[in-house]
Amino acid sequence: MSSDSSGPGADEDDLLVRALGEVGGRGRRGAEAGARRLRKGVFEVELVLRMPPAEAAERARDAISDHGSLLDLEGIGDDRVVGVVGAGVGNLNPAVVTVTISASPEGSRLVIRGAAKEGLIKQRAGEKAAKRVAAAMTSDS
Repeated sequence: MSSDSSGPGADEDDLLVRALGEVGGRGRRGAEAGARRLRKGVFEVELVLRMPPAEAAERARDAISDHGSLLDLEGIGDDRVVGVVGAGVGNLNPAVVTVTISASPEGSRLVIRGAAKEGLIKQRAGEKAAKRVAAAMTSDS
């Protein structure tokens, strides 16, 4: 588990700005401008699942869909699943969750990354979103 603030791409910031703009409703442009100035908090957790990568990817899609919405992004292979999950107080702070899947001797190795914009009061929204998706992926339901 880590909490660095570097990331897998600048588009993660763009996704967060757009998601916060949607929360802003009629004040979308103001919300997006404010979001660009906020720091990004990032948290990663690793999991190993005893299943092939294709099955792990399907489980990741289900987990993100259950807690938010999947994003259909160009240039993403079958080894990554990306979505937006509400987190923080009242689940009103959108977090981008990226699940990266690779084969391992045990089945599949997953890195679940949650990233969210953080204001003065740290809600750890990225961490909460990543942990929620990880818990959903390891549950037997």
